[in-house]
Amino acid sequence: MFSSIEQKMKKMGTWAEVPVTLRKGGVNRTVNLSEARGKRCLETLGWLVTLAEDCEMNLVHPFTRVQINLPHVTTFNDYHLKSLYIRTSFIRKAVLSSRPEESKDYVLVVLHGDIGHFGFWRPGDKSWTDVEVPILGFCDIIFHEDLLYAVKGHGMVSAFDVLGPYPIRPWFGLGIPDICFGLQKQLFIVESAGVVLMVHQDASLPDFGDDDPFGPDNKERSSVDYPTCRFQVFEFASCTKEWVEIMSLGNNALFLGENASISVDASRFSGMKANSIYYTDNFWHFYQRGGVNTGIYSLEDGSKSPCYKEESFNLTCPPLWVSPSSF
Repeated sequence: MFSSIEQKMKKMGTWAEVPVTLRKGGVNRTVNLSEARGKRCLETLGWLVTLAEDCEMNLVHPFTRVQINLPHVTTFNDYHLKSLYIRTSFIRKAVLSSRPEESKDYVLVVLHGDIGHFGFWRPGDKSWTDVEVPILGFCDIIFHEDLLYAVKGHGMVSAFDVLGPYPIRPWFGLGIPDICFGLQKQLFIVESAGVVLMVHQDASLPDFGDDDPFGPDNKERSSVDYPTCRFQVFEFASCTKEWVEIMSLGNNALFLGENASISVDASRFSGMKANSIYYTDNFWHFYQRGGVNTGIYSLEDGSKSPCYKEESFNLTCPPLWVSPSSF
C-alpha cells in the first residue's frame, strides 16, 4: 500500500501543479471528487477523512484518489447514537501524525462523541482504540513534536504520547490563558512557526426567530450580517509555562475551521493576507443552511472581509481547508 501511495503522489507533481491552489489568489480548477460525494469530510495533512451515510469511514487523498479503508464507526465504544448525528457531528476532528505517503508508521487520531473522547487507528487495526483518560471534554487536537495536544472548552491543554505504548496517559498539562469567553465560543490549537498557538473565536449565533433568511422561500442570503466578533491569539511560553496573548502573526496567516487548522507563510502566496485569520462557519449545523459565515479577520484592526463571493449551500459539512503539501 505504501509504495502505491508513493507512486501516485509522484505522478501528482509539485505543489504548483495541484488542481486547486491559493497561489493564484483563487480557485484554479474545480475537482469532482466522487469519493467524497454526500459525505462528511475532515482534512488532515492534505488527506480527507470521509464519513458516509452508512457510517463507513475512509481516508482519501483528494488529488491522487488514493483511498484507505478505516474501521467502521460502530467500533467506537460510545457508538449508540442516531445515524444522522453520527454523520454530521459525531466525528469532530481528525489529525494524522505524519503523511501516509511519507511514512508507514503513522497514526490517525479522531475527536468524537458528545463529551470529547478521542480514539486512534494505526494501519492494520480492525477497530478504533478509544483512549481512556480521566479528563474529557476536548474540543480540538493537533500533533506537535510527536505529542498529541488536546484543548478543553475552558482552555486547559494536555499533551499525550499516542505514538508510544498503550495505555496512554497525559504527558503534561499546560495552564489556562486569560480568555474573555463569549456565549458562543470556539477554541483552536494550531502550530505556527514551530510554536503552539491557542486561538479563541468569540462569535454569536444569528437569532432569526421565525423569520429565517436561510429558509427555502428567502433568496437574499448574502444580505445577512454575521456577528463574528473577534479572535484572540495566545502563544505558549515554554520558559514561564504560561499563555501570552500576541497581537501579530507577522507574515503568517492562520486557516481555522471545524475540519482543520493550518498556519501558512503568507509571503509565499500572492493575494494571501498576512497577520490574518481565514475562518469557516463552525456553527453551521445549528441553523438552516449554515456554513456561510466564512471570511478573513485582520488581527491588526479587527476588520472582516469575505473569502469568496459564492455562497455555500452544503448541508453535509462546512467549507474546509486542504493543504496538499507541507508549507
